[in-house]
Amino acid sequence: MTERYSPEEQQALEIEGTSGVDGGRPSPTPSGTPSSPVMRDHILIRILSSLFLAIFLFLTLAFLTIFGTFIEQGRSPSFYLTSYGPKWGPWILAFKIDNIYHSWYYTTLLSLLCVNALSCVYRRFPVTIRSLFKERVNVSKDFLKKQKEYREIAIHKVSVPLQAVPELVTNTLKSRRYKVKSVNEGKETAIFAHKGVLGRIGSHVAHLSVIVILAGGLLGSLTGFRLFGTFYVNSTTYIPQGGWDLRVNRFSIVHYKNGMVKSYKSDVDILKDGKVLTHKIIRVNHPLEFQGLRFYQASFGEAPDRLEKAHIMVVDKIKKKFIGKFFLSWDKATQIPNTPYTLKLVRYVSDFAFDPKTGAVFTQSEKPKNPAIQLEVYQDGKLLGSPWLFYNFPQVQVLKSVPEFFIFGGYKAPFYTGLELAKDPGVPVVWTGSFLLVGGLFLSSFIYHRKIWLRVRPQGESLSLFVGGFGHKDKIGFEREFEAIVADLKTALSPPDVPETETVSGAVAQRPSLSSS
Repeated sequence: MTERYSPEEQQALEIEGTSGVDGGRPSPTPSGTPSSPVMRDHILIRILSSLFLAIFLFLTLAFLTIFGTFIEQGRSPSFYLTSYGPKWGPWILAFKIDNIYHSWYYTTLLSLLCVNALSCVYRRFPVTIRSLFKERVNVSKDFLKKQKEYREIAIHKVSVPLQAVPELVTNTLKSRRYKVKSVNEGKETAIFAHKGVLGRIGSHVAHLSVIVILAGGLLGSLTGFRLFGTFYVNSTTYIPQGGWDLRVNRFSIVHYKNGMVKSYKSDVDILKDGKVLTHKIIRVNHPLEFQGLRFYQASFGEAPDRLEKAHIMVVDKIKKKFIGKFFLSWDKATQIPNTPYTLKLVRYVSDFAFDPKTGAVFTQSEKPKNPAIQLEVYQDGKLLGSPWLFYNFPQVQVLKSVPEFFIFGGYKAPFYTGLELAKDPGVPVVWTGSFLLVGGLFLSSFIYHRKIWLRVRPQGESLSLFVGGFGHKDKIGFEREFEAIVADLKTALSPPDVPETETVSGAVAQRPSLSSS
């Protein structure tokens, strides 16, 4: 029994350009990759194009992306130091996790993944192109015998003129959407037919799409940016990246009946020299897009560094008499009745913290865990002091020389809207790559490249037909189609009620007759 070509050996024949040449079998290298004298078989190219490297890079990038998803990007260093504490904050800044998508190691991994995809295309695409467009038509009988599917058909008396047999075979193959080529070799005719060429390049299109997507990611990483900012209602902020101003007109929150936040949105204008260029209500997943910049609704919260009003109660420590309660507006001097004092609310921190080395006061987090305000106390226009008052610890009084006791009794903090500003010129490139990826997967999954070779050998009034072929995918489907083609040829070439013999891999079998004896 003739030994068939394995898929690896068939690929080796295509790489070497020896499909259909008489001779020995190709000998794969120990690594399983067919031997080739060209540069694409160099060990460095094999390493760069390896599947192991691709999986490692994908998993590593996915792991790093988790940090970029759960840790806010583009915030100020103080945000990470206060939000994650002295233990983790410095590590986040040291390893650039605050801007991980633009870090040197993330960009390097993307570049390596791009090189991996390019190496795969470099190794395999030229081979595929050569096998598609430089396939041999006139192949040897020994080559046909080694194909995955092979049949020998012997017709003792042909039902059509012998000179019409090649055309009949060609039409039979064309009826199944094969593209057919034929050459004459003396009295014999060699025929080659194939279809589903696009299916063969599907995997290469998918590889190219990965390169395009990675190129878009690198373009965005190198030339784009992602920043975060807090904006307050009725405030106008200059956006240097665009050369215009952003004004927040309104910010609203919708709650469920149980008090949970359902949605939130920001009503904003883009201004230039006082003129409104565009207006947009920004919601989650509904950003404002203007001149290549995008503003995303990212978060909201109470302002950690300012108040609208603070509730102050004044008590006479000596007389132990309650003087009154007052509301101080932000950064506005207020005369306190029945006292010689004028109070001014100048600073607020939501979570008070003090650095003894520098003497600086800062907030440890944006949550009101330990809210505190700083007042300026004036008497007859003279500043007496700037004490800090604590909401959770009203007994703490820094200004000892004043006989009055000031109590921080409550406050009203404005809400801020957290908007993320992003520019990513690589987005159109990534979309293009995504469409290519879908197209490549479709071609690879639903279109199958199949090849069939035939040799037509007339012998007087009889005819011998040698048929061999293989499919790169869907082996069972090709086997059924191959059998159907062989059956169609036998039916078309054989006269009615005249049996013919079929030889398969050297074994001769008499075709059973369907007529009753």
